[in-house]
Amino acid sequence: MRLRSTLAPGALIAWIDPPHIKQAVLNLMLNAVQAMAKQASGSPRELILKTAQGVDEERRSVAVLHVIDTGPGIPESAREKIFTPYFTTKSGGSGLGLPTSRRIIEAHGGRIEVHTEEGRGTDFVLTLPCERAGGERAD
Repeated sequence: MRLRSTLAPGALIAWIDPPHIKQAVLNLMLNAVQAMAKQASGSPRELILKTAQGVDEERRSVAVLHVIDTGPGIPESAREKIFTPYFTTKSGGSGLGLPTSRRIIEAHGGRIEVHTEEGRGTDFVLTLPCERAGGERAD
């Protein structure tokens, strides 16, 4: 398995609670690694972390983090349920990783989206505001 990062030039500064964001991202990375472990040998296994500066639909500055895997993708039958507490497709899984990640990101005023294609992989996109609710910038 290979880890690749594509980072935005310069610093991305956002108002976050580092231990909580670390937990959210770690949950996504562990899920990606576990999903790719189920693949047939010889299939590409790559975990990609990508950051970017962006602008949300309200034209506010945001930090964007992609957690991308080249795993099997999320089956269509599970896509609507992945953020439901206790829903899991893994033997021995708690079904709390993705709901916890979403709760953490949303508590920071951000959002999490998932883009997936069966047989090709999954991209979780975390978007976090670069300013506090009152308009104070983090930089």
